[in-house]
Amino acid sequence: MHLLTSEQQDRLRRLARRSPAFIGMKIQVHDDHVEVLEPHELELGFESLSARLRDTPPDDWADAVDDHFRRAIEMVTSDTTELDGPTEDILDHVYQRLMPSDMEFFPDYTFPVAPDLVWTLAFDRPDTISILNDAHVQRHGFERLSEAGLTNLCREVPEQVAVGEGDINVLEGSDYVGSLVLVMPWLTELICAEPEPPYGVLVGAPSRNVTIFHMIRGGVESRYAIGEIGRIAAECADDASHPLSRAVHWWRPGRLDPVTGANGVEAAAELDALLRELS
Repeated sequence: MHLLTSEQQDRLRRLARRSPAFIGMKIQVHDDHVEVLEPHELELGFESLSARLRDTPPDDWADAVDDHFRRAIEMVTSDTTELDGPTEDILDHVYQRLMPSDMEFFPDYTFPVAPDLVWTLAFDRPDTISILNDAHVQRHGFERLSEAGLTNLCREVPEQVAVGEGDINVLEGSDYVGSLVLVMPWLTELICAEPEPPYGVLVGAPSRNVTIFHMIRGGVESRYAIGEIGRIAAECADDASHPLSRAVHWWRPGRLDPVTGANGVEAAAELDALLRELS
């Protein structure tokens, strides 16, 4: 909340108090969170929401507040009774999936893959996608679920692939295409017939259904790609109902570092040195 002025904080509380996301619920709005009393018992903090609102035009605040709370409530209250059945019955519906780090709730098994992106396991159904909780993972086994999630993610072939100037690949498809960053060697082999990019990949994951990437080969081309991926990612994130990240990341085996934004200073310096060598 420290990111907002006192007047803005008051407006956030007013918007939360009358948000349609809480229709049918009994809530109490506190200084730094909303407490849901009925029919669920939840505490939904304002910190990540205030960071989002800081960069949101005032006229769009109401929609942003509603969207934030709907997503948070959906994440923790969706019906997961199917996950109480045999493990074999659910494995085909489990996916590794990226989520934005500003979500209010993450189970203990999840972990950050970048400052702005978190690795999770999702359960896919025809009408909804829910994040597995710790009880589900303990019941069915982390290793089995993770392996199944990886296998299923690699079946998500993009529906559209556009190659722009500077060998920038824009991939669109299902709600899991944005998570293909997690299987980058598979993706570069599929699209570029090159599973081991020697200098890594510049990549953007602006929304659940879009991945943008450029294989680093030359300094000049890659500098152009940073700006272009950033531009496309920002446009996609702004238009998406479920944005992931506006940042450009540098993928290397076992690493995913932002090279733009406040978290990207260190990796950007390392990348700059590499691109000078390749120029």
